[in-house]
Amino acid sequence: MELPIRLHEDMKAALKSGQKDRLSVIRMLLSDVKNVDLMPNKPTPLQAVEAYTKKLKKSLEEYQKLGRTDEVTKLRFEISVAEEYLPKRASAEETDKLVEQFLATNTFTEKQIGQATGAFLKANGSSVDPALASAAVRKRLAGK
Repeated sequence: MELPIRLHEDMKAALKSGQKDRLSVIRMLLSDVKNVDLMPNKPTPLQAVEAYTKKLKKSLEEYQKLGRTDEVTKLRFEISVAEEYLPKRASAEETDKLVEQFLATNTFTEKQIGQATGAFLKANGSSVDPALASAAVRKRLAGK
């Protein structure tokens, strides 16, 4: 099912079941997805959801620094709802295995960590967390 259709259906379900917090997050996501045509860089709906989730995570970090527990709890809930619409990412162990397989078929030196990370992320797309992938590539190449 396409993302805008799924968001619209989930919005209806949240409205009918009275889940106000969930409904507000879904409405924000739906708004961002509908407005991708108006954005200058023309992101995909998935990229719009990723950008919204990234904004929420930055806000979460700031509220944690300030010690605002109510807002932190609310943002964690919003992030969990937004992440339902993102593809599942590989765990740290799975990312390590993917990096190991990638580096077995490609030759990079320790000085080419950035190039290796870029090539790995390009090959694996959004199925891996870039931070985990970068750390795994750095660890593997430093060990050679």
